[in-house]
Order: sequence, then structure tokens, then C-alpha cells
Amino acid sequence: MTENLWQLSATETVFHIKKGSVSCEAVMASHLNRLNQTRALNAVTTRFDDAALKAARNADKVLAQSKEVGPLHGVPITIKENTDQAKRATSHGVLDFKERFSEDDSPLVKKLINAGAIPLGRTNSPEFAWRFHTENEIFGATLNPWNSELSPGGSSGGAASSLAVGVGCIAQGNDLGGSIRGPSYCCGITGIKPTLGRVAFYNDTSMTERPITIQLASVQGPLARNVADTKLAYEVMLGHSSLDTWSLPNFTIERPEIKKIALVKDPICLGIHPAVSEALDAAADVFTKAGYQVEIATPPSLKEINEIYMRLLFTEMHLAKDTIINTFGSGQIKRVLNHYMQIGEPFDLAGYARALSRRSHFHREWDQFQLEYPIILAPMLTTPPYRAGQDMESVEAMKEMIDAACCMATMNYLDLPAMSVPTNVRELNVPIGVQVIGPRYGEDCCFEAAQILENAFGCPSDELLN
Repeated sequence: MTENLWQLSATETVFHIKKGSVSCEAVMASHLNRLNQTRALNAVTTRFDDAALKAARNADKVLAQSKEVGPLHGVPITIKENTDQAKRATSHGVLDFKERFSEDDSPLVKKLINAGAIPLGRTNSPEFAWRFHTENEIFGATLNPWNSELSPGGSSGGAASSLAVGVGCIAQGNDLGGSIRGPSYCCGITGIKPTLGRVAFYNDTSMTERPITIQLASVQGPLARNVADTKLAYEVMLGHSSLDTWSLPNFTIERPEIKKIALVKDPICLGIHPAVSEALDAAADVFTKAGYQVEIATPPSLKEINEIYMRLLFTEMHLAKDTIINTFGSGQIKRVLNHYMQIGEPFDLAGYARALSRRSHFHREWDQFQLEYPIILAPMLTTPPYRAGQDMESVEAMKEMIDAACCMATMNYLDLPAMSVPTNVRELNVPIGVQVIGPRYGEDCCFEAAQILENAFGCPSDELLN
């Protein structure tokens, strides 16, 4: 068993490494070879070939000396360009930051490495992770592996694109308005946005503390080709760090019994693409056959929440424009930011304070809704994946993207765990996924529901591995 080891899942890779049927070095060499084969996607920006092979050889030595190894021992992974790795540049896709080297690994990177995972490279991200499409002036654009005319999503587009074709078994990403789930949707794989505090985050390369909305809404999480790998990576990344004031120790909540599932089809009454509707119906049918009661239901205040959250982000982007974007940003990000600014006016101070305080009210509304419907089945986007660079085209094109992402972005403001899960419905050659939303701190509910869907639909990205 020595050829095409990159086709194995993370759980399969760990099994064969611990069994002794493959070596960590052979696994890593296979993934690096796959990276050579798929480099046209431009998904992995910075390669660690020599360091990764050396780490793999060391992992083989450790395994030979002890049977006690981590749950990801020898598993190749990727890290996003906006997350600190020791002695690596955290560029954020920004030209002026390409030499901004970190002194230490971010807490979640440490957890992955301590579990035995081996980073093989860093993945592409748009400037400041503020686009729905992955492109920047340092590394260029990442392609969607299913259809090069479509976006791989943003901002973890490099993570999703590389993973879908077998480069790395697990990818690290972050999510402020869908940056894990959107690329997972666009590339036909699985990704989870956990609840705030579940996964600790800190970058010592940061120039300043993030604005409060972003602190409350941005989370870290894994992408993978199947649910089991996503869950395995999530469990490794869990936990508190003294560097992250929002992070929490590992704990479990009393899981609600999932009897009823809310089906949301047209979240803000602007219409839904037929392929997305078909995917939701197919997923609902799977749940019904599995014994769950699926009901069309509308969660409270969804349109208002989307509008408030977008304006909060626009307000903080407006502040960043004068201090960071105008100083370090390229023409691309300035154009995109200008489109954002024309869609929604920033809040004044009083409006900003009210919008932040309303978050607790909406939390209570949704907490009560999810006592009846612990799982919500909703669109990731109400459309198929975006056109590559659609956010650069016009204000109208940007508005279409924001409206389509209503159910995706609002989960960050509401701080609910949510997963992207592909179905067997296709549009523009891309598997169309759905979103599974759980109660706060109810990631296990998401994994349970996602596994039911995967058992029915399989893993579409397997096609890209053959």
C-alpha cells in the first residue's frame, strides 16, 4: 500500500500509520506529489516540503519507539495564510505583510501539531480575509476544482480547494460570515463553524486588537472531506488558551433530543435557486426517512438579524478603511470595500451600541426556537456558488452575494454552530450543499445530523480523488 496515499481520509491515514502498513514519510511524500499534480488550482501558497518530510520521518521514529501517539499522528494538514505559524509569514494576502513573521504558533496550530498532524503548507486567502472570493496581489486567484469559472469561496478558499483534490486530509480555516462553510459549499466538502470560545485563537503578528463585533463573531474550525474527519479535527482543536480571552475549557451540554427539524427554504423572501431548493428537499427527505419530523418553519427575526450584522461589519470595516486598508490594501480590496460601503451605511455610535446589545435579545429568541427545533436545515447560499470575482463586478453583484448568504452569515452574529454538508444535487457541475445549524455549544448535534446526510449522499469530492 504505497500509491495514492493522498486518497485516504484522516481517520484511514491514522489507522494505517498506527497499524504499520504505511509510513508517515510515504504519506507525506504522496500528498506533496498530489500538490505538484494540482498546483494549477493555486490553493497552497507556501510549501514546506523539506520541513514536512523531515517531520514525517521524525514521526516514524516516534512511532517505532512508542505506541502512544496523538490522534492525528502523521496526518498532513494545511494552515491558512492568516493564522500564525512559527517562523512563517502571516501575510493575510497583503503585499506589505509578506515578511511579517510570527515568533510562535497560534494556539490551535499547536494543538494540531501536538496531536501529531504535520503542516505541508499554507493556503490562499483574500486580503484581510474580507472577500467572498479567494484572490490577492501576492499569490493571485485560487480556482474552484469543479468549475474554474466559479469561486472556491472565501476566505478559506485555498483550504477548501486543496482539500477537495486530496492535498492534506484536514484544513484549518476561520469563519466571520461563512469563511469555512462558504468555501466548503463551493468545493463540495464539509466544514464546521463552532460556537465562540470552543477553539482558541491568537496571532502575535496582529497589529491591534480586533473590533468587538469581529471578536464576538469570528471563530476557528476545520474543513475536511467527510464528517468523521471534521469531527476528529474539531475535537483536537477544542480547548482554552490563556492567550484568548473568549476561549473556554472543554465541556459538554445536556444534548436536546432531536425529534423535530426546522426546514428553512427562503430565509428572507427573495427567492431561492431551484437546485438549492432541490438539495434542501433531498436532505429533508433523508431526515424524514431516518425518523425525524421535518417541518417548514421560519426562525425569528432572520431578515432583521442579517441587516444588523451586515451594518455592524460595515461599521467596523469603515473604521479599518482609514487606518489599515488605505495604508496597506491593494486596489482590489479597496474596490470591494467601496462596494460594501455603498450597500449599507455604518452605524453612528448610538446605533452601534444598540446593534451590539440586540444580540442578546436575538440569542434568546433563537434559543427558545431551538428548544422545539434543535436542528435547523437551511441553505448555505440561496444560489449555487458565486462567479469567480463576482464581488468585484458591481455594487449590485455584491448585494446579490450578501442576500444569498443570509442564512450563512447570520449564524456568526447568533453564535450558533453550523456545518456545510454536500448533497448529490448538482448545478454547474458542483455538488450543492446544505447547512445544518445546531443549538449553541451543540456541535455534537450538528455532527449527528451531518453524518445522517453523508450516509445517504456519500462524499462527492471522492470523484476528484480518482
